[in-house]
Amino acid sequence: MGGSTIFKDFNFKLVIIEALLDKEPQFLTELTDLINKYTNNFKWYSGAGPIVEIRDYLEELTLEISDLKKIEYLCFDGGNEIYHILKPDWDREDSLFDVISVEGFQNLKNLKTVEYTSLCYPKVLEPFKQAGIEIDY
Repeated sequence: MGGSTIFKDFNFKLVIIEALLDKEPQFLTELTDLINKYTNNFKWYSGAGPIVEIRDYLEELTLEISDLKKIEYLCFDGGNEIYHILKPDWDREDSLFDVISVEGFQNLKNLKTVEYTSLCYPKVLEPFKQAGIEIDY
């Protein structure tokens, strides 16, 4: 079961990818290569959507169980780096990266804390609370 299919909501998968960026995940070299290749030519404030090549890569990315085990903390915040990798000029004024489901979080065996700032309605986080995971509002 790969990470590309275990999380129902792609935007939730982005929250997970964000949590892995500073934990030397197996995908980091490939992602860094894509960032270097595609962000330099990004047309700022042109109304363009996310960088298609990076989005496609992240959508298809299979998150390894060994990487998922590294996650103890998730942060739901529009200022997360992953959103500016995908869309460097994103201003957080729309719902582009809003999370509607955390289905699949059970695969994060070491998750202890979730920090909520934005990107979803608090009720979306209820499954964490029901599983005994601490939520900081």
